[in-house]
Amino acid sequence: MIEDTLDHVKEEAWEDAGDMDITKLAIPCTGQAGLQAQVSSHFGHCDSYAIVTIEEGKVKTLEPISNGEHSDCSEPVRTLVANNVSLMLVGGMGMRPYLVFKNLGIDVRCGITGTVADAVESYLKGHTIPMTEDAMCKCHETE
Repeated sequence: MIEDTLDHVKEEAWEDAGDMDITKLAIPCTGQAGLQAQVSSHFGHCDSYAIVTIEEGKVKTLEPISNGEHSDCSEPVRTLVANNVSLMLVGGMGMRPYLVFKNLGIDVRCGITGTVADAVESYLKGHTIPMTEDAMCKCHETE
């Protein structure tokens, strides 16, 4: 089911993007998502996600998405996929959600700190670190 959703999302993104360079990224936040919100250190336990659309190297939109209660760690992943996210910027993440993102072809970058604006700036400057299974304990030591 998640794979079908991702295929549909990728097709729509491809059709909408045309020749433009568009990235839709998500950042877990403490409190209400916004440019000045603090990045949450825990992907699944954050209060909200900032869904940021980057077009041609510039922030075009920011949409806050609430992280409601969930029974398993794939639920927030499905929510983000349904919102066409293609990149995650996180402080840290456990193995299960990481593997779901990886299997769906969504890039995860770790070690993100500060505000959402700081995280976006780091991404735009190329200063983010791709998450790998080996890097997980360095990004998030409690899981």
